[in-house]
Amino acid sequence: MKYFILLTFLIIFTIHTKAQDLIIKTNNDSIPCKIKELGALYISYYYNNRGVINLGNIATQHIKNFQYNILPVDSIFLKHKGKTNTNSGIGLYLSTTIGLGYLFAPLPEGNLPDFYKKYLTELRTGTSFHVNTMYFINSRIGLGLHYGNFNTQNHIDKVVVYTSTDTLIGPLSDKINTHYFAPTLYIKFGNTKQSVLPMIAIGAGYTSYLNDASLAIPFKIESSTIGLNLQGILDINMGYNLALSLKLGAYSGSLTKATITDVNAQSKRTVTFTESDNISRMDLHAGLRYKFGNH
Repeated sequence: MKYFILLTFLIIFTIHTKAQDLIIKTNNDSIPCKIKELGALYISYYYNNRGVINLGNIATQHIKNFQYNILPVDSIFLKHKGKTNTNSGIGLYLSTTIGLGYLFAPLPEGNLPDFYKKYLTELRTGTSFHVNTMYFINSRIGLGLHYGNFNTQNHIDKVVVYTSTDTLIGPLSDKINTHYFAPTLYIKFGNTKQSVLPMIAIGAGYTSYLNDASLAIPFKIESSTIGLNLQGILDINMGYNLALSLKLGAYSGSLTKATITDVNAQSKRTVTFTESDNISRMDLHAGLRYKFGNH
């Protein structure tokens, strides 16, 4: 008798641990799934889409009923249990990407020496680094902060500069560093449950500008401005809360005045430009995006 009871318990335990939940919608459609969390406004659940386990959400107003552990779990669900699609769902995300940046600033007008044209052209291209934090309040809309850093530099060992009173010989160099901070709106497009998800980000924020430069003598240029940013983002789900993030971003901004410091004399003066100095650029990036939480 005790062996029969033990066998019955094992059968019941096996069925229970390999059972799937069922959500029944108000239109009588049903969703075979594994319920993750019951909220006041939403139920979040895992479901199998062609071998990839996705995380979905449904508003409680659209739910007629739900039941636990009434369906057998298919073998694909069990096999791919850890590969959760983190492109979908409400929650906090963090993205870090790195890549190339290209300044749109035109070359100065007039007859320029060939070496100086080459120097300025090379100065347009640099490296950039982004950090995006975003919280999605629903499956499509998120709010967050965006940080972008851009660096570029160039150097020539020796140039000759003629002034009204002197002839100067020394290096020509620029080392430009900008920091951008902006509150940002994130919008997902298409089917938010798919493994490849397009998204855009739009923001307006503050840019700081620093150029440690030299024109025979060293000097420093400091300025700041307000600018816009627009990012096109493609997130490719990798499972385990991670996604590969590909990004194309554009930044607008121009400088109208700057503080120039003579490094040797430690003197400062503020200069207003007759024409604004364009620091707009485009970035091409790749990196990782992580979704916080137990998925």
